Amino acid sequence: MSELETQLEEVLGKEPSSLIEAQKTAFEKLTAQTAERFVLFGAGRLGQITLAGLRKAGIEPLAFADNNRRIWDTRIEGLQVFSPRLAAEQFGKTAVFIITIYTSAPVWKQLTDMRLKVTSFAALAWQYPQFLTPHGGVEIPERIFRHSNEVREAFHLWADDASRREYIGQLEWRTTLDSSVLPSHLPQNEIYFANDLFTPLAEEVFVDCGAFDGDSMQEFIKRQANSFSQIIAIEPDSVNCGALRTRIASFPDEIKNKIKVVQSAVGSKHAMVPFNTTGTAGSSIGKGSHQIECAPLDDLLYGIRPTYIKMDIEGAEPEALLGASKIIRQDAPTLAVCLYHMQEHLWQIPLLIHSLNNQYDFFLRRYADDCWELVCYAVPKNRFIARPTKERHP
Repeated sequence: MSELETQLEEVLGKEPSSLIEAQKTAFEKLTAQTAERFVLFGAGRLGQITLAGLRKAGIEPLAFADNNRRIWDTRIEGLQVFSPRLAAEQFGKTAVFIITIYTSAPVWKQLTDMRLKVTSFAALAWQYPQFLTPHGGVEIPERIFRHSNEVREAFHLWADDASRREYIGQLEWRTTLDSSVLPSHLPQNEIYFANDLFTPLAEEVFVDCGAFDGDSMQEFIKRQANSFSQIIAIEPDSVNCGALRTRIASFPDEIKNKIKVVQSAVGSKHAMVPFNTTGTAGSSIGKGSHQIECAPLDDLLYGIRPTYIKMDIEGAEPEALLGASKIIRQDAPTLAVCLYHMQEHLWQIPLLIHSLNNQYDFFLRRYADDCWELVCYAVPKNRFIARPTKERHP
């Protein structure tokens, strides 16, 4: 058994109830003198999710604090936003500051340097799981142990030790919430584009599932130096589609004429589905007052042979992969699929792709703190820049 396999078995050999109890004890020690007096540091998406969850639990936070001076002295969802300095002066001795920012490491340093009591959204979520979980990879960890055989099976798919170390680090973080167990992450502007793993094609056909306002599409164009065959930008949110089309309109004719916008969700079958239209990167199917069309990629891309598919679609990735099964089997495009929207996607998604086409090699890369911005790359063997330097584990 290799050293990394031994580490995997050490993680899976832990007792989930003991892990949960250890977190509960640490949290109670931290809040012994403050009780449920919380300041939420970060008034963006995660802060507002936290506020809504705590209110459902019957807890009213004291305030938001935020580094964005443009929102100081305003109210968001009825809660006052303070500057960090004023929040520390007013609440520093009587409250715990909850970091509600996805890129949290710089804020940890900022707040601990101010000698404040600090903890993470994940630690808070474990205390109030019925109100704050699941949220991405943040969830009580029983599922990892319940699916330990699948977790082991997925471990053996990763093609290099960097991926294996990240995978084990993810499992350790999700069972302990200890960020020190994680390898360093890559720069966030490189997400979806691991050009050190595979060779870009001059005639690339790029399918952007979850195109948002065109930010990743524009990064693709820049990296390709304007050399590509076609882009299909798929985005279900009508507000985001408007921003996407505006961005495309600013491109030169030789670029914008090669881009097609498809306003649709992607899934395993044709259906009208509930949709939460927010005009943000967090728009998602499954709930919300709007109904939108959902269709399989095998149908949306009929007659097109994609070479590169990116999926960042707020948890709908497994259904979208099933709806692209013909494309994956027949054309074997490079896949860049996000794994951070649900805890079990960490092992389920690579196993699913492998079941559709067993000729891929798999890589795991992360572009933000903790469990966020985690991407599985499934790369056809003929597109490697270099073969993995270490042999696969049997």
